Amino acid sequence: MYMQKMSNGNENGRTEASKLPYKIRLLGDFAELYTGAGTEYVMLGSISDDNRLEIAEERWGKGQKLWGRLRSDAGWILLENTEKIDAN
Repeated sequence: MYMQKMSNGNENGRTEASKLPYKIRLLGDFAELYTGAGTEYVMLGSISDDNRLEIAEERWGKGQKLWGRLRSDAGWILLENTEKIDAN
């Protein structure tokens, strides 16, 4: 799961918006890419973790899921199967 939790005690465990841009890594082998923030958008394909994934924008999609737009403009990915990489 995406690691940064809401500080307001949201019982659903939703994530809060992060300072943008930021780097992520995938917790699985790949992530599906969409043209927008949700599975109702056109799926473009998938992307594997190449240690250069960077999120430039976040949006909430249907089902209260947080999506991130890749800085490369390759598409949008669901952030629940990623984790933020510390900039240190």
